[in-house]
Amino acid sequence: MLPVKHQINLYLPRFRPPKLSQDVWKFIKAFVITLLVLITLTLVLYIAKSYLASQVEQLTQEQTYQTRVLSDLNAQLPSMSVDKNLEASIVREKELLANQKRAISFLRQDSISEKSSFTPLVAQLSEQSVKGIWLSKIEIMNQGNDIQLYGFAQNPNFISQYIAALGEKNAYRGRTFKQITVSQSETRWKQFFLSTKQQAANTSVGVTTAGGSN
Repeated sequence: MLPVKHQINLYLPRFRPPKLSQDVWKFIKAFVITLLVLITLTLVLYIAKSYLASQVEQLTQEQTYQTRVLSDLNAQLPSMSVDKNLEASIVREKELLANQKRAISFLRQDSISEKSSFTPLVAQLSEQSVKGIWLSKIEIMNQGNDIQLYGFAQNPNFISQYIAALGEKNAYRGRTFKQITVSQSETRWKQFFLSTKQQAANTSVGVTTAGGSN
């Protein structure tokens, strides 16, 4: 028998591998694109995370350094505490300054008349010649309408003489001392208080008019 030879054309369409459908190709392309995007995002996030971590570490080191510097500066500062006595002194000085400002403002008022001016009150006090009387304090209030005298007397009778002598002065004429207090001091002198202001209603009132005593 003679051998039979067969020739096969492998390029025929039936021998070609099956083609993928369009839907499959679209799916593969979408998958590849999505994979590439995810890989890119992962790289970006990794780089950003590494950068932020380095920045946080640098800021932490800077904060630690600044805290140490601040602690060193605080250690070098002297300890400071509030002086209560100094605070009280400042408050007193402020009150004194306010009182002085009010007094200066009062003295500068051009509208103050001779009647309300207290210059004659002070000047005529120094003109008294009653012995045994010593003034320690003078208070002039209500723009010169009221006056209070503090002092010491060797004898209580000298106080009446002193009031009578005051009543002869123009600045004290017609003024009534509505409060008269005499008390024993630490020395042999009697301590007295005279005031033209009305005494409170719940206390006893001694009334003496300048120019005489009641």
